[in-house]
Amino acid sequence: MPTLPSTFVFTDDMRLHDPVDVAATLPQHWGIVFRHYISNKRRSLAHELAKVCHARSLVFLIAADWRLACEVRADGVHMPEGVLRSGTVSPMLNATRTMLLTTSAHGAAGLHLASSLNADAVFLSPVRATVSHDEISPIGVLPFAAMAQASHVPVYALGGVGSSDVLRLQALGAAGVAGISLYKKDF
Repeated sequence: MPTLPSTFVFTDDMRLHDPVDVAATLPQHWGIVFRHYISNKRRSLAHELAKVCHARSLVFLIAADWRLACEVRADGVHMPEGVLRSGTVSPMLNATRTMLLTTSAHGAAGLHLASSLNADAVFLSPVRATVSHDEISPIGVLPFAAMAQASHVPVYALGGVGSSDVLRLQALGAAGVAGISLYKKDF
């Protein structure tokens, strides 16, 4: 299994229209979590993105679809907390344990769930206010740090994270940072 990078970009149907172009410009050894849940070209886009990620040494995770992750030979699968709580992913857990497994969490219960699944990492969000989830109150930097330090799983800061937060969050215990528009920022 590949080593987890310190920075991940999450794709988004509405805010990141062409993840293949973005992947071609990212620094090597970053990671991409491919979501694009509503795209009618999701499968073909995943195949294109996998080629670019493999060629550029980017860690490539497919969100919420372990079969597609296996099909495109992704480095792993990312399971949103809500999908994990639905109870429909037990076949995935056995099929993908040769792959990276990451999860999302929105509080202590999600971190506990990630730990119980022996996830390789968890993305805790939203740390700060974010356009993607403007209806959710942000966790805040210090509460995030306390949860990250108490976690048995490496925790990435996700949601509203800017370049001014990176060093501070890592100093406070974050494994790294993640976001949709991180590729636009100067790291």
